[in-house]
Amino acid sequence: MQFAAEPNADKSYIRQLKRLISSLLSVSKFQHSMYGQASQFFERDASARHELQQLEQSWEHSQHQLKSATAKTEARLIAQVQQHRQAFVDAEQQYQQKRLYRQSQLVMLCQQFLQLSEGNSRSETILRSSKLLGCLQLLAPSEGEQITSVQQKYKPLYKAALSLRLLDHLLERGLVTNSFILQKAELRQNGGEPDQPCPFRDDVQIPMLMALLLQDVGHYHPDAVSILCGPHGELSRSRELDVEERQQFLEVSLQASLRFLLHGIAAPRYRGNSRAERDEFEKNEQDKLAFAATLLRNANTPGVGIGNLVKIPQVYASAVLPGRNRFDYQALPKVALIIKTGASQGRFDARMADALLTITGIFPQGYGIVFLPKPQPGQAVERYEFAIVNSLYPLQAEVPLCRIVTRNLQFKHIGQNCTVSVAHNLYFKPARQQLAIIPQARLSDILSKLSSGFEPGQLRHMLPRYWHPDEFFADPKHQNLWNRTELLSN
Repeated sequence: MQFAAEPNADKSYIRQLKRLISSLLSVSKFQHSMYGQASQFFERDASARHELQQLEQSWEHSQHQLKSATAKTEARLIAQVQQHRQAFVDAEQQYQQKRLYRQSQLVMLCQQFLQLSEGNSRSETILRSSKLLGCLQLLAPSEGEQITSVQQKYKPLYKAALSLRLLDHLLERGLVTNSFILQKAELRQNGGEPDQPCPFRDDVQIPMLMALLLQDVGHYHPDAVSILCGPHGELSRSRELDVEERQQFLEVSLQASLRFLLHGIAAPRYRGNSRAERDEFEKNEQDKLAFAATLLRNANTPGVGIGNLVKIPQVYASAVLPGRNRFDYQALPKVALIIKTGASQGRFDARMADALLTITGIFPQGYGIVFLPKPQPGQAVERYEFAIVNSLYPLQAEVPLCRIVTRNLQFKHIGQNCTVSVAHNLYFKPARQQLAIIPQARLSDILSKLSSGFEPGQLRHMLPRYWHPDEFFADPKHQNLWNRTELLSN
Protein backbone atom coordinates (compact mmCIF):
# COMPACT_ATOMS: atom_id res chain seq x y z
CA MET A 1 0.00 0.00 0.00
CA GLN A 2 1.32 3.44 -0.95
CA PHE A 3 0.51 6.41 1.24
CA ALA A 4 0.01 9.89 -0.21
CA ALA A 5 2.90 12.32 0.02
CA GLU A 6 2.66 15.34 2.27
CA PRO A 7 5.04 17.88 0.72
CA ASN A 8 3.73 20.79 2.80
CA ALA A 9 4.34 18.90 6.03
CA ASP A 10 7.88 18.06 4.93
CA LYS A 11 8.63 21.65 3.94
CA SER A 12 7.33 22.77 7.33
CA TYR A 13 9.56 20.22 9.05
CA ILE A 14 12.64 21.42 7.16
CA ARG A 15 11.82 25.03 8.07
CA GLN A 16 11.48 24.10 11.75
CA LEU A 17 14.77 22.22 11.67
CA LYS A 18 16.61 25.07 9.98
CA ARG A 19 15.21 27.56 12.52
CA LEU A 20 16.39 25.31 15.33
CA ILE A 21 19.86 25.08 13.79
CA SER A 22 20.06 28.87 13.40
CA SER A 23 18.87 29.41 16.96
CA LEU A 24 21.75 27.27 18.18
CA LEU A 25 24.49 28.47 15.85
CA SER A 26 23.87 30.96 13.06
CA VAL A 27 26.70 32.49 11.05
CA SER A 28 24.63 35.37 9.67
CA LYS A 29 23.04 36.28 13.04
CA PHE A 30 25.71 34.85 15.31
CA GLN A 31 25.14 37.25 18.21
CA HIS A 32 21.47 36.17 18.51
CA SER A 33 22.13 32.41 18.51
CA MET A 34 22.93 30.43 21.66
CA TYR A 35 26.57 30.07 20.60
CA GLY A 36 26.67 33.80 19.85
CA GLN A 37 25.35 34.57 23.33
CA ALA A 38 27.98 32.24 24.77
CA SER A 39 30.71 34.08 22.84
CA GLN A 40 29.48 37.38 24.33
CA PHE A 41 29.42 35.78 27.78
CA PHE A 42 33.04 34.66 27.42
CA GLU A 43 34.13 38.13 26.34
CA ARG A 44 32.15 40.17 28.87
CA ASP A 45 31.46 38.05 31.95
CA ALA A 46 34.71 38.77 33.74
CA SER A 47 34.26 42.54 33.41
CA ALA A 48 30.55 42.28 34.33
CA ARG A 49 31.34 40.36 37.51
CA HIS A 50 34.15 42.81 38.33
CA GLU A 51 31.69 45.68 37.95
CA LEU A 52 29.22 43.93 40.26
CA GLN A 53 31.95 43.37 42.82
CA GLN A 54 32.92 47.06 42.74
CA LEU A 55 29.29 48.17 43.13
CA GLU A 56 28.84 45.81 46.06
CA GLN A 57 32.02 47.12 47.70
CA SER A 58 30.83 50.70 47.24
CA TRP A 59 27.52 49.78 48.89
CA GLU A 60 29.31 48.07 51.81
CA HIS A 61 31.71 51.02 52.16
CA SER A 62 28.83 53.49 52.34
CA GLN A 63 27.13 51.31 54.99
CA HIS A 64 30.35 51.34 57.00
CA GLN A 65 30.53 55.13 56.73
CA LEU A 66 26.92 55.44 57.90
CA LYS A 67 27.73 53.65 61.16
CA SER A 68 30.03 56.52 62.18
CA ALA A 69 27.83 59.30 60.77
CA THR A 70 27.14 62.46 62.70
CA ALA A 71 23.81 64.20 62.86
CA LYS A 72 25.09 66.58 60.20
CA THR A 73 26.16 63.86 57.72
CA GLU A 74 23.58 61.15 58.46
CA ALA A 75 20.98 62.21 55.88
CA ARG A 76 23.57 62.48 53.10
CA LEU A 77 25.09 59.10 53.97
CA ILE A 78 21.66 57.39 54.12
CA ALA A 79 20.95 58.69 50.64
CA GLN A 80 24.39 57.49 49.51
CA VAL A 81 23.76 54.01 50.92
CA GLN A 82 20.42 53.82 49.12
CA GLN A 83 22.00 55.06 45.90
CA HIS A 84 24.83 52.51 46.02
CA ARG A 85 22.43 49.74 47.02
CA GLN A 86 20.12 50.56 44.10
CA ALA A 87 23.04 50.66 41.65
CA PHE A 88 24.16 47.21 42.81
CA VAL A 89 20.62 45.76 42.78
CA ASP A 90 19.96 47.12 39.27
CA ALA A 91 23.24 45.73 37.92
CA GLU A 92 22.70 42.36 39.63
CA GLN A 93 19.16 42.19 38.28
CA GLN A 94 20.33 42.98 34.75
CA TYR A 95 23.05 40.34 35.03
CA GLN A 96 20.56 37.72 36.22
CA GLN A 97 17.99 38.69 33.59
CA LYS A 98 20.51 37.98 30.84
CA ARG A 99 21.35 34.63 32.43
CA LEU A 100 17.70 33.68 32.88
CA TYR A 101 16.98 34.66 29.28
CA ARG A 102 19.79 32.38 28.06
CA GLN A 103 18.54 29.61 30.34
CA SER A 104 14.95 29.84 29.07
CA GLN A 105 16.15 30.02 25.46
CA LEU A 106 18.27 26.90 25.84
CA VAL A 107 15.45 24.96 27.50
CA MET A 108 13.13 26.06 24.68
CA LEU A 109 15.67 24.81 22.10
CA CYS A 110 15.79 21.45 23.88
CA GLN A 111 11.98 21.24 23.95
CA GLN A 112 11.78 22.06 20.24
CA PHE A 113 14.40 19.43 19.54
CA LEU A 114 12.38 16.83 21.45
CA GLN A 115 9.28 17.70 19.44
CA LEU A 116 11.20 17.02 16.22
CA SER A 117 12.81 13.78 17.41
CA GLU A 118 10.29 12.17 19.80
CA GLY A 119 6.90 10.57 19.16
CA ASN A 120 4.07 9.04 21.18
CA SER A 121 5.36 5.50 20.61
CA ARG A 122 8.66 3.74 20.07
CA SER A 123 8.03 3.34 16.33
CA GLU A 124 7.10 7.00 15.91
CA THR A 125 10.16 8.10 17.87
CA ILE A 126 12.41 5.97 15.65
CA LEU A 127 10.73 7.43 12.57
CA ARG A 128 11.16 11.03 13.76
CA SER A 129 14.76 10.53 14.86
CA SER A 130 15.56 8.85 11.54
CA LYS A 131 14.05 11.83 9.76
CA LEU A 132 15.98 14.34 11.84
CA LEU A 133 19.30 12.56 11.32
CA GLY A 134 18.59 12.02 7.63
CA CYS A 135 17.62 15.66 7.07
CA LEU A 136 20.79 16.87 8.79
CA GLN A 137 22.90 14.65 6.54
CA LEU A 138 20.98 15.57 3.39
CA LEU A 139 20.89 19.30 4.10
CA ALA A 140 24.63 19.41 4.74
CA PRO A 141 26.48 19.71 1.42
CA SER A 142 28.67 16.75 0.49
CA GLU A 143 30.77 18.89 -1.85
CA GLY A 144 31.79 22.54 -2.15
CA GLU A 145 33.21 25.33 -0.02
CA GLN A 146 30.52 25.29 2.68
CA ILE A 147 31.11 21.74 3.83
CA THR A 148 33.10 22.57 6.98
CA SER A 149 30.99 25.48 8.30
CA VAL A 150 27.63 23.79 7.70
CA GLN A 151 28.71 20.45 9.18
CA GLN A 152 29.94 22.21 12.33
CA LYS A 153 26.50 23.80 12.71
CA TYR A 154 24.66 20.52 12.27
CA LYS A 155 26.89 18.29 14.39
CA PRO A 156 25.51 19.19 17.88
CA LEU A 157 21.95 18.29 16.84
CA TYR A 158 23.13 15.11 15.12
CA LYS A 159 24.92 13.73 18.17
CA ALA A 160 22.04 14.84 20.42
CA ALA A 161 19.59 12.68 18.46
CA LEU A 162 21.93 9.70 18.63
CA SER A 163 22.40 10.16 22.38
CA LEU A 164 18.66 10.15 23.05
CA ARG A 165 18.16 6.97 21.08
CA LEU A 166 21.20 5.34 22.70
CA LEU A 167 19.83 6.12 26.17
CA ASP A 168 16.42 4.65 25.27
CA HIS A 169 18.06 1.53 23.86
CA LEU A 170 20.17 1.00 27.00
CA LEU A 171 17.18 1.54 29.28
CA GLU A 172 15.10 -0.98 27.33
CA ARG A 173 17.82 -3.60 27.79
CA GLY A 174 18.58 -2.87 31.44
CA LEU A 175 22.11 -1.62 30.74
CA VAL A 176 21.82 1.67 32.67
CA THR A 177 23.09 1.68 36.26
CA ASN A 178 22.98 5.42 37.00
CA SER A 179 20.54 5.85 39.90
CA PHE A 180 19.47 9.38 38.88
CA ILE A 181 18.45 8.24 35.38
CA LEU A 182 16.74 5.06 36.63
CA GLN A 183 14.74 6.95 39.25
CA LYS A 184 13.44 9.44 36.67
CA ALA A 185 12.86 6.75 34.01
CA GLU A 186 10.38 4.99 36.32
CA LEU A 187 8.28 8.18 36.25
CA ARG A 188 8.38 8.60 32.47
CA GLN A 189 5.14 9.80 30.89
CA ASN A 190 5.12 8.34 27.37
CA GLY A 191 3.15 10.45 24.93
CA GLY A 192 2.54 13.21 27.48
CA GLU A 193 1.88 16.79 26.46
CA PRO A 194 4.94 19.08 26.35
CA ASP A 195 3.43 21.43 28.96
CA GLN A 196 2.71 18.56 31.40
CA PRO A 197 5.43 17.52 33.88
CA CYS A 198 7.46 14.44 32.98
CA PRO A 199 10.44 13.76 35.29
CA PHE A 200 12.32 11.77 32.65
CA ARG A 201 11.92 14.44 29.98
CA ASP A 202 12.38 17.44 32.26
CA ASP A 203 15.11 16.09 34.56
CA VAL A 204 17.06 13.71 32.27
CA GLN A 205 16.46 14.38 28.59
CA ILE A 206 16.57 18.19 28.73
CA PRO A 207 19.69 18.43 30.95
CA MET A 208 21.29 15.80 28.72
CA LEU A 209 20.44 17.86 25.63
CA MET A 210 21.78 20.99 27.31
CA ALA A 211 25.12 19.25 27.86
CA LEU A 212 25.21 17.89 24.31
CA LEU A 213 24.27 21.16 22.62
CA LEU A 214 26.78 23.11 24.71
CA GLN A 215 29.63 20.61 24.49
CA ASP A 216 31.31 22.52 21.64
CA VAL A 217 30.37 26.02 22.82
CA GLY A 218 33.76 26.31 24.53
CA HIS A 219 35.36 26.32 21.07
CA TYR A 220 34.31 29.98 20.89
CA HIS A 221 36.13 31.03 24.06
CA PRO A 222 38.88 33.55 23.15
CA ASP A 223 41.60 31.26 24.54
CA ALA A 224 40.32 28.30 22.48
CA VAL A 225 40.03 30.47 19.35
CA SER A 226 43.62 31.64 19.89
CA ILE A 227 44.87 28.04 20.03
CA LEU A 228 42.88 27.05 16.95
CA CYS A 229 43.34 30.14 14.76
CA GLY A 230 46.53 31.64 16.18
CA PRO A 231 46.83 34.78 18.36
CA HIS A 232 46.06 37.02 15.39
CA GLY A 233 43.55 34.76 13.63
CA GLU A 234 46.03 33.96 10.90
CA LEU A 235 45.37 30.19 10.82
CA SER A 236 42.42 28.29 9.35
CA ARG A 237 39.74 27.22 11.84
CA SER A 238 39.47 23.84 10.09
CA ARG A 239 43.18 23.04 10.36
CA GLU A 240 44.48 19.87 11.98
CA LEU A 241 46.00 20.32 15.45
CA ASP A 242 49.06 18.48 16.69
CA VAL A 243 48.75 16.29 19.81
CA GLU A 244 49.80 19.00 22.28
CA GLU A 245 47.65 21.68 20.69
CA ARG A 246 44.64 19.38 20.58
CA GLN A 247 44.97 18.44 24.24
CA GLN A 248 45.26 22.08 25.24
CA PHE A 249 42.34 23.06 22.99
CA LEU A 250 40.09 20.33 24.43
CA GLU A 251 40.88 21.26 28.03
CA VAL A 252 40.29 24.98 27.48
CA SER A 253 37.08 24.25 25.57
CA LEU A 254 35.78 21.88 28.25
CA GLN A 255 36.34 24.36 31.07
CA ALA A 256 34.70 27.12 29.03
CA SER A 257 31.68 24.94 28.20
CA LEU A 258 31.31 24.00 31.86
CA ARG A 259 31.54 27.63 32.93
CA PHE A 260 28.85 28.67 30.46
CA LEU A 261 26.59 25.80 31.58
CA LEU A 262 27.06 26.39 35.32
CA HIS A 263 27.23 30.18 35.37
CA GLY A 264 26.05 31.51 32.02
CA ILE A 265 22.97 29.23 32.04
CA ALA A 266 22.65 27.74 35.55
CA ALA A 267 19.18 27.10 37.02
CA PRO A 268 15.84 28.86 36.57
CA ARG A 269 14.37 30.94 39.39
CA TYR A 270 11.61 29.59 41.63
CA ARG A 271 8.28 31.36 41.31
CA GLY A 272 5.97 30.96 44.29
CA ASN A 273 5.54 31.58 47.99
CA SER A 274 6.14 28.17 49.55
CA ARG A 275 9.49 27.75 51.26
CA ALA A 276 9.21 23.95 51.15
CA GLU A 277 8.39 24.01 47.43
CA ARG A 278 11.25 26.43 46.82
CA ASP A 279 13.75 24.19 48.62
CA GLU A 280 12.56 21.13 46.68
CA PHE A 281 12.62 23.07 43.39
CA GLU A 282 16.14 24.40 43.97
CA LYS A 283 17.48 20.97 44.96
CA ASN A 284 15.97 19.35 41.87
CA GLU A 285 17.37 22.06 39.60
CA GLN A 286 20.82 21.68 41.13
CA ASP A 287 20.63 17.90 40.65
CA LYS A 288 19.76 18.43 36.98
CA LEU A 289 22.61 20.89 36.53
CA ALA A 290 25.03 18.51 38.24
CA PHE A 291 23.87 15.69 35.95
CA ALA A 292 24.51 17.81 32.84
CA ALA A 293 27.92 18.87 34.14
CA THR A 294 28.84 15.26 34.90
CA LEU A 295 28.02 14.27 31.33
CA LEU A 296 30.34 16.98 30.03
CA ARG A 297 33.18 16.19 32.45
CA ASN A 298 33.05 12.43 31.82
CA ALA A 299 32.75 12.59 28.03
CA ASN A 300 36.50 12.48 27.40
CA THR A 301 37.15 9.64 29.86
CA PRO A 302 33.82 7.81 30.01
CA GLY A 303 34.98 4.41 31.31
CA VAL A 304 31.78 2.37 31.61
CA GLY A 305 29.66 5.25 32.89
CA ILE A 306 27.20 7.81 31.55
CA GLY A 307 29.95 9.79 29.81
CA ASN A 308 29.53 7.22 27.01
CA LEU A 309 26.14 8.77 26.24
CA VAL A 310 28.07 11.80 25.01
CA LYS A 311 31.37 10.30 23.89
CA ILE A 312 30.17 7.54 21.53
CA PRO A 313 27.62 9.69 19.65
CA GLN A 314 30.25 12.44 19.52
CA VAL A 315 32.72 10.10 17.79
CA TYR A 316 30.01 8.95 15.38
CA ALA A 317 28.87 12.49 14.56
CA SER A 318 32.46 13.68 14.14
CA ALA A 319 33.00 10.96 11.52
CA VAL A 320 29.75 11.63 9.64
CA LEU A 321 29.85 15.45 9.89
CA PRO A 322 33.52 16.14 10.68
CA GLY A 323 33.49 19.85 9.87
CA ARG A 324 37.02 19.50 8.56
CA ASN A 325 38.68 19.50 5.15
CA ARG A 326 39.21 15.73 5.38
CA PHE A 327 35.56 14.95 4.56
CA ASP A 328 35.19 11.85 2.36
CA TYR A 329 31.57 10.97 1.60
CA GLN A 330 32.36 7.50 0.28
CA ALA A 331 34.05 6.61 3.58
CA LEU A 332 31.06 7.48 5.81
CA PRO A 333 30.06 3.81 6.31
CA LYS A 334 33.50 3.28 7.88
CA VAL A 335 32.15 5.11 10.94
CA ALA A 336 31.17 1.67 12.26
CA LEU A 337 34.79 0.56 12.08
CA ILE A 338 35.87 3.74 13.90
CA ILE A 339 33.39 3.00 16.70
CA LYS A 340 34.45 -0.65 16.97
CA THR A 341 38.14 0.29 17.00
CA GLY A 342 37.62 2.88 19.74
CA ALA A 343 35.78 0.32 21.85
CA SER A 344 38.46 -2.32 21.34
CA GLN A 345 41.11 0.21 22.41
CA GLY A 346 39.19 0.93 25.60
CA ARG A 347 38.34 4.54 24.76
CA PHE A 348 34.68 3.91 25.56
CA ASP A 349 32.34 1.14 26.67
CA ALA A 350 32.13 -1.72 24.17
CA ARG A 351 28.55 -2.69 25.09
CA MET A 352 27.33 0.86 24.50
CA ALA A 353 29.28 1.05 21.23
CA ASP A 354 27.59 -2.15 20.05
CA ALA A 355 24.24 -0.71 21.11
CA LEU A 356 24.75 2.42 19.00
CA LEU A 357 25.69 0.34 15.94
CA THR A 358 22.59 -1.79 16.49
CA ILE A 359 20.61 1.44 16.19
CA THR A 360 22.46 2.93 13.20
CA GLY A 361 23.84 0.01 11.22
CA ILE A 362 26.91 0.85 9.14
CA PHE A 363 25.20 3.26 6.73
CA PRO A 364 24.37 6.69 8.20
CA GLN A 365 20.89 8.15 7.76
CA GLY A 366 20.57 10.02 4.45
CA TYR A 367 23.43 8.12 2.80
CA GLY A 368 23.05 7.54 -0.95
CA ILE A 369 22.79 3.83 -1.78
CA VAL A 370 23.26 2.48 -5.30
CA PHE A 371 21.70 -0.97 -5.68
CA LEU A 372 20.85 -3.65 -8.20
CA PRO A 373 17.10 -4.32 -8.44
CA LYS A 374 16.11 -7.96 -8.38
CA PRO A 375 15.84 -9.13 -12.01
CA GLN A 376 13.02 -11.24 -13.31
CA PRO A 377 13.76 -14.98 -13.35
CA GLY A 378 16.10 -15.83 -16.21
CA GLN A 379 17.08 -12.20 -16.87
CA ALA A 380 20.51 -10.67 -16.30
CA VAL A 381 21.13 -7.59 -14.18
CA GLU A 382 21.30 -4.65 -16.61
CA ARG A 383 20.76 -1.56 -14.49
CA TYR A 384 21.05 -0.10 -11.05
CA GLU A 385 18.84 2.26 -9.09
CA PHE A 386 19.31 4.86 -6.35
CA ALA A 387 18.00 4.82 -2.79
CA ILE A 388 18.50 6.82 0.41
CA VAL A 389 18.94 5.33 3.89
CA ASN A 390 15.86 6.46 5.81
CA SER A 391 15.43 4.40 8.99
CA LEU A 392 17.32 3.40 12.11
CA TYR A 393 17.35 -0.15 13.45
CA PRO A 394 18.19 -2.21 10.34
CA LEU A 395 17.71 -5.94 10.93
CA GLN A 396 21.37 -6.42 9.98
CA ALA A 397 24.08 -3.76 10.22
CA GLU A 398 25.11 -4.23 6.55
CA VAL A 399 21.52 -4.26 5.21
CA PRO A 400 20.20 -0.69 5.34
CA LEU A 401 16.56 0.35 5.37
CA CYS A 402 16.08 2.73 2.43
CA ARG A 403 13.67 4.70 0.28
CA ILE A 404 13.93 3.96 -3.46
CA VAL A 405 14.11 7.24 -5.41
CA THR A 406 14.52 6.04 -9.01
CA ARG A 407 12.56 3.70 -11.24
CA ASN A 408 13.94 2.53 -14.57
CA LEU A 409 16.75 5.08 -14.25
CA GLN A 410 14.37 8.02 -13.71
CA PHE A 411 14.14 10.01 -10.46
CA LYS A 412 10.75 9.83 -8.73
CA HIS A 413 9.36 11.83 -5.82
CA ILE A 414 7.21 8.92 -4.64
CA GLY A 415 8.92 5.61 -3.94
CA GLN A 416 8.84 2.51 -1.77
CA ASN A 417 10.91 1.50 1.22
CA CYS A 418 13.25 -1.43 0.85
CA THR A 419 16.07 -3.36 2.45
CA VAL A 420 19.22 -3.57 0.35
CA SER A 421 21.23 -6.76 0.81
CA VAL A 422 25.01 -7.00 0.49
CA ALA A 423 24.58 -8.94 -2.75
CA HIS A 424 22.70 -6.04 -4.35
CA ASN A 425 24.44 -3.03 -2.75
CA LEU A 426 27.13 -1.57 -5.03
CA TYR A 427 29.03 -0.39 -1.96
CA PHE A 428 30.11 -4.01 -1.65
CA LYS A 429 32.25 -5.98 -4.11
CA PRO A 430 29.82 -8.86 -4.88
CA ALA A 431 27.30 -6.45 -6.40
CA ARG A 432 29.93 -4.55 -8.38
CA GLN A 433 31.20 -7.80 -9.85
CA GLN A 434 27.73 -8.45 -11.30
CA LEU A 435 27.88 -5.13 -13.18
CA ALA A 436 31.43 -5.64 -14.40
CA ILE A 437 30.22 -7.87 -17.25
CA ILE A 438 27.88 -5.23 -18.69
CA PRO A 439 29.24 -3.50 -21.81
CA GLN A 440 30.79 -0.03 -21.42
CA ALA A 441 28.15 1.64 -23.60
CA ARG A 442 25.32 0.30 -21.45
CA LEU A 443 26.99 1.42 -18.21
CA SER A 444 27.64 4.85 -19.70
CA ASP A 445 23.99 5.13 -20.65
CA ILE A 446 22.93 4.21 -17.10
CA LEU A 447 25.19 6.75 -15.43
CA SER A 448 24.36 9.56 -17.85
CA LYS A 449 20.68 9.28 -16.98
CA LEU A 450 21.34 9.45 -13.23
CA SER A 451 24.15 11.99 -12.94
CA SER A 452 24.14 15.55 -14.24
CA GLY A 453 27.94 15.70 -13.90
CA PHE A 454 28.55 12.52 -15.86
CA GLU A 455 31.82 12.05 -17.71
CA PRO A 456 32.04 8.85 -19.80
CA GLY A 457 35.60 8.07 -18.73
CA GLN A 458 34.84 8.02 -15.02
CA LEU A 459 32.77 4.85 -14.95
CA ARG A 460 35.49 2.30 -15.51
CA HIS A 461 37.65 3.97 -12.84
CA MET A 462 34.96 3.47 -10.22
CA LEU A 463 31.65 1.72 -10.51
CA PRO A 464 29.30 3.91 -8.47
CA ARG A 465 29.53 2.60 -4.90
CA TYR A 466 27.33 5.44 -3.66
CA TRP A 467 25.72 8.69 -4.83
CA HIS A 468 25.32 12.23 -3.47
CA PRO A 469 21.60 12.79 -2.77
CA ASP A 470 21.85 16.36 -1.40
CA GLU A 471 21.04 17.98 -4.75
CA PHE A 472 18.08 15.62 -5.20
CA PHE A 473 16.85 16.38 -1.67
CA ALA A 474 17.10 20.14 -2.22
CA ASP A 475 13.93 19.94 -4.32
CA PRO A 476 10.98 20.12 -1.84
CA LYS A 477 8.98 17.53 -3.75
CA HIS A 478 11.77 15.00 -3.09
CA GLN A 479 11.82 15.52 0.69
CA ASN A 480 9.01 13.11 1.50
CA LEU A 481 11.29 10.20 2.35
CA TRP A 482 9.73 9.17 5.66
CA ASN A 483 6.05 8.60 4.93
CA ARG A 484 5.25 4.98 5.71
CA THR A 485 5.18 2.65 2.72
CA GLU A 486 5.33 -1.05 2.03
CA LEU A 487 8.76 -2.52 2.79
CA LEU A 488 10.36 -4.53 -0.02
CA SER A 489 13.42 -6.75 0.25
CA ASN A 490 16.19 -6.46 -2.30
